[in-house]
Amino acid sequence: MAIAKKYFVVIGMKRVLVCILLSLLWICVDCVSADTISAQIDSFDFPSGDWYRGSNQGGANVWIKNTGDVGHLFWVSYEVMDRRGQWYSAPPEPVYAKPGSSTYFVDPVWHIPDDAQLGSYQADLYLYLYLYSYYDSCTGELLEQLDQVDLAGAFSVVG
Repeated sequence: MAIAKKYFVVIGMKRVLVCILLSLLWICVDCVSADTISAQIDSFDFPSGDWYRGSNQGGANVWIKNTGDVGHLFWVSYEVMDRRGQWYSAPPEPVYAKPGSSTYFVDPVWHIPDDAQLGSYQADLYLYLYLYSYYDSCTGELLEQLDQVDLAGAFSVVG
Protein backbone atom coordinates (compact mmCIF):
# COMPACT_ATOMS: atom_id res chain seq x y z
CA MET A 1 0.00 0.00 0.00
CA ALA A 2 2.85 2.40 0.83
CA ILE A 3 4.48 1.75 -2.55
CA ALA A 4 1.23 2.60 -4.34
CA LYS A 5 0.91 5.88 -2.40
CA LYS A 6 4.51 6.84 -3.23
CA TYR A 7 3.92 6.00 -6.89
CA PHE A 8 0.84 8.23 -7.06
CA VAL A 9 2.66 11.05 -5.27
CA VAL A 10 5.50 10.93 -7.82
CA ILE A 11 3.05 10.82 -10.75
CA GLY A 12 1.06 13.67 -9.20
CA MET A 13 4.22 15.77 -8.72
CA LYS A 14 5.20 15.22 -12.37
CA ARG A 15 1.77 16.39 -13.51
CA VAL A 16 2.02 19.49 -11.32
CA LEU A 17 5.46 20.25 -12.74
CA VAL A 18 4.19 19.83 -16.31
CA CYS A 19 1.24 22.15 -15.57
CA ILE A 20 3.58 24.78 -14.13
CA LEU A 21 5.89 24.58 -17.15
CA LEU A 22 2.96 24.85 -19.57
CA SER A 23 1.61 27.85 -17.65
CA LEU A 24 4.98 29.57 -17.94
CA LEU A 25 5.04 28.84 -21.66
CA TRP A 26 1.61 30.41 -22.14
CA ILE A 27 2.70 33.45 -20.14
CA CYS A 28 5.70 33.83 -22.46
CA VAL A 29 3.46 33.50 -25.52
CA ASP A 30 1.13 36.14 -24.09
CA CYS A 31 4.10 38.52 -23.76
CA VAL A 32 4.07 38.86 -27.55
CA SER A 33 1.45 41.44 -28.40
CA ALA A 34 -1.20 39.99 -30.72
CA ASP A 35 -1.60 43.48 -32.19
CA THR A 36 1.93 43.45 -33.62
CA ILE A 37 1.83 40.01 -35.27
CA SER A 38 -0.71 39.55 -38.04
CA ALA A 39 -0.85 38.41 -41.64
CA GLN A 40 -3.34 37.68 -44.38
CA ILE A 41 -3.62 35.68 -47.57
CA ASP A 42 -3.02 38.33 -50.21
CA SER A 43 -3.79 36.19 -53.29
CA PHE A 44 -3.96 32.54 -54.26
CA ASP A 45 -4.33 30.08 -57.12
CA PHE A 46 -5.95 26.74 -56.51
CA PRO A 47 -5.40 23.89 -58.93
CA SER A 48 -8.05 23.76 -61.61
CA GLY A 49 -9.06 21.40 -64.35
CA ASP A 50 -8.74 17.64 -64.41
CA TRP A 51 -6.08 15.85 -62.36
CA TYR A 52 -4.95 12.26 -62.05
CA ARG A 53 -4.41 9.83 -59.19
CA GLY A 54 -0.84 9.16 -58.12
CA SER A 55 0.45 12.60 -59.13
CA ASN A 56 1.66 15.79 -57.47
CA GLN A 57 -0.72 17.86 -59.58
CA GLY A 58 -2.85 18.99 -56.64
CA GLY A 59 -0.64 21.90 -55.59
CA ALA A 60 -1.72 25.44 -54.76
CA ASN A 61 -0.01 28.81 -54.92
CA VAL A 62 -0.48 31.36 -52.15
CA TRP A 63 0.98 34.77 -51.46
CA ILE A 64 0.84 36.03 -47.90
CA LYS A 65 1.35 39.53 -46.57
CA ASN A 66 2.58 40.41 -43.09
CA THR A 67 0.12 43.08 -41.93
CA GLY A 68 1.78 43.45 -38.52
CA ASP A 69 4.75 45.56 -37.59
CA VAL A 70 7.31 42.82 -36.85
CA GLY A 71 8.76 40.02 -38.98
CA HIS A 72 7.41 36.62 -38.01
CA LEU A 73 7.16 32.99 -39.06
CA PHE A 74 3.74 31.73 -40.23
CA TRP A 75 2.29 28.34 -41.27
CA VAL A 76 0.42 27.87 -44.55
CA SER A 77 -1.81 24.82 -44.54
CA TYR A 78 -3.48 23.37 -47.64
CA GLU A 79 -6.34 20.87 -47.50
CA VAL A 80 -8.73 19.40 -50.03
CA MET A 81 -12.04 17.61 -49.57
CA ASP A 82 -13.60 15.07 -51.93
CA ARG A 83 -17.32 14.84 -52.62
CA ARG A 84 -17.79 12.29 -49.80
CA GLY A 85 -16.42 14.74 -47.23
CA GLN A 86 -13.02 13.01 -46.86
CA TRP A 87 -10.28 15.57 -46.10
CA TYR A 88 -6.69 15.29 -47.34
CA SER A 89 -3.86 17.54 -46.17
CA ALA A 90 -0.56 18.62 -47.66
CA PRO A 91 2.28 19.05 -45.16
CA PRO A 92 2.08 22.59 -43.69
CA GLU A 93 4.64 25.02 -45.06
CA PRO A 94 6.43 27.58 -42.87
CA VAL A 95 7.15 31.04 -44.30
CA TYR A 96 8.94 33.99 -42.72
CA ALA A 97 7.43 37.33 -43.70
CA LYS A 98 8.75 40.80 -42.95
CA PRO A 99 6.23 43.59 -42.34
CA GLY A 100 5.46 45.95 -45.20
CA SER A 101 4.13 45.85 -48.71
CA SER A 102 5.95 42.71 -49.88
CA THR A 103 4.14 39.43 -50.39
CA TYR A 104 5.69 36.02 -49.82
CA PHE A 105 5.06 33.02 -52.08
CA VAL A 106 4.35 29.52 -50.78
CA ASP A 107 3.44 26.50 -52.92
CA PRO A 108 2.15 23.60 -50.82
CA VAL A 109 1.72 20.38 -52.80
CA TRP A 110 -0.79 17.62 -52.18
CA HIS A 111 0.15 14.26 -53.64
CA ILE A 112 -3.06 12.80 -55.04
CA PRO A 113 -3.22 9.23 -53.68
CA ASP A 114 -3.80 6.26 -55.97
CA ASP A 115 -7.12 5.52 -54.23
CA ALA A 116 -8.44 9.11 -54.34
CA GLN A 117 -12.17 9.42 -54.97
CA LEU A 118 -13.04 10.47 -58.51
CA GLY A 119 -14.97 13.70 -58.85
CA SER A 120 -14.92 17.31 -57.74
CA TYR A 121 -12.77 18.58 -54.83
CA GLN A 122 -13.00 21.60 -52.57
CA ALA A 123 -9.67 23.31 -51.82
CA ASP A 124 -8.89 25.29 -48.63
CA LEU A 125 -5.87 27.37 -47.62
CA TYR A 126 -5.25 28.39 -44.02
CA LEU A 127 -2.76 30.85 -42.56
CA TYR A 128 -1.65 30.33 -38.97
CA LEU A 129 0.59 32.04 -36.48
CA TYR A 130 3.81 30.00 -36.21
CA LEU A 131 4.71 29.43 -32.59
CA TYR A 132 6.01 26.14 -31.26
CA SER A 133 3.14 25.87 -28.80
CA TYR A 134 0.55 26.24 -31.57
CA TYR A 135 1.53 23.10 -33.51
CA ASP A 136 0.66 19.62 -32.25
CA SER A 137 3.07 17.25 -34.01
CA CYS A 138 1.05 14.22 -32.84
CA THR A 139 -2.22 15.33 -34.43
CA GLY A 140 -0.84 17.72 -37.05
CA GLU A 141 -3.27 20.38 -35.81
CA LEU A 142 -2.41 24.05 -36.04
CA LEU A 143 -3.91 26.70 -33.80
CA GLU A 144 -4.26 30.48 -33.92
CA GLN A 145 -5.71 30.76 -37.43
CA LEU A 146 -5.25 34.19 -39.03
CA ASP A 147 -6.92 33.77 -42.44
CA GLN A 148 -8.68 31.23 -44.65
CA VAL A 149 -9.82 30.94 -48.26
CA ASP A 150 -11.67 28.09 -49.89
CA LEU A 151 -13.13 27.19 -53.24
CA ALA A 152 -15.76 24.52 -53.84
CA GLY A 153 -15.28 22.63 -57.10
CA ALA A 154 -11.68 23.81 -57.43
CA PHE A 155 -10.58 20.79 -59.49
CA SER A 156 -11.59 17.25 -60.35
CA VAL A 157 -9.80 13.93 -60.09
CA VAL A 158 -10.69 12.06 -63.28
CA GLY A 159 -8.51 9.00 -63.37
